[in-house]
Amino acid sequence: MPHFSRAAVFSKPAGPMRPYIEALIKLILKSGLEPLLDKQTGSYFAEGEAPWPVLSDEELASRADVAVVLGGDGTMLSAARRLWPHDIPIIGINAGRLGFITDIVLEDMPRILPMMLAGHCQTDRRHLLFGRIFRGGEEIFSSVAVNDIGISHGRALGMVEYTVYVDGQQMAVQRADGVLVSSSTGSTAYAMAAGGPIMHPHVLSMLLVPIAPHTLSNRPVVLSSASVVDIEINETRSAVASFDAQVLFDVAVGDIVRVSVSPNTFTMLHPIGYNHFDLLRRKLKWNYLPQAEKPIHVKEITGREPDAENDDTPKADPFLP
Repeated sequence: MPHFSRAAVFSKPAGPMRPYIEALIKLILKSGLEPLLDKQTGSYFAEGEAPWPVLSDEELASRADVAVVLGGDGTMLSAARRLWPHDIPIIGINAGRLGFITDIVLEDMPRILPMMLAGHCQTDRRHLLFGRIFRGGEEIFSSVAVNDIGISHGRALGMVEYTVYVDGQQMAVQRADGVLVSSSTGSTAYAMAAGGPIMHPHVLSMLLVPIAPHTLSNRPVVLSSASVVDIEINETRSAVASFDAQVLFDVAVGDIVRVSVSPNTFTMLHPIGYNHFDLLRRKLKWNYLPQAEKPIHVKEITGREPDAENDDTPKADPFLP
């Protein structure tokens, strides 16, 4: 069972967050931990108003042994990108929209968070993606991503033509709004919206997902975690390489974006009993089946029971009121 003494607090950068931040800090203090605020969270308080330390990422990394993120999946991605080199586990409290990786709903925070800060939690280690950009054979940029790395059209809004190579072998030439290489974690994010499959987070694979391809036969492809994907820009008026949609880098014709599964990981903590399929059912409403509020019963209308062999009574349509 892990033991925590200092908790870094990260929050989303917009919205009426201060009351929720204060409630979170009270829970951390009540659990016997010292709260440490990142600079974004500290900005919700006037200078000198917050009695808790407001620290840089480097200071948080050296002092915190757990992080609590209050926000949506984007806030969680930002925290994971900043903390993964320091192996600080992250707890996600959903104050955003769907919240696939911030799985604790805000209303449950007072009940669940103290138990997790006391060490009653499940560890979930996820692999990152690593992306590099080459121009003229030289590496000009590199970064990691939690969800996805890809290219998309820039401000010109034209299509991008690109060639995809997998392990040095040409796979396809496509024209599209862009293309994504997604991790299994990112399979419930942009990749899902673009028509890609959902992968269990412990599947060590990559998804290659074209975004609005001009040829309808282009489909998402699941690739080995040992593969290396090269995306070469053939033609574009403007294009941008994206790392989790948080780090953007302008690319030009001839540039190559190379993506692979990183050996590095980040760690999320879940409540005891967490189940990925239960999360999918709740977030995607897979248990909802449309049906009539008041079914039609034949006997009430005709005054007789239906004849199983010779019944010409119209059947109730479950989709009609």
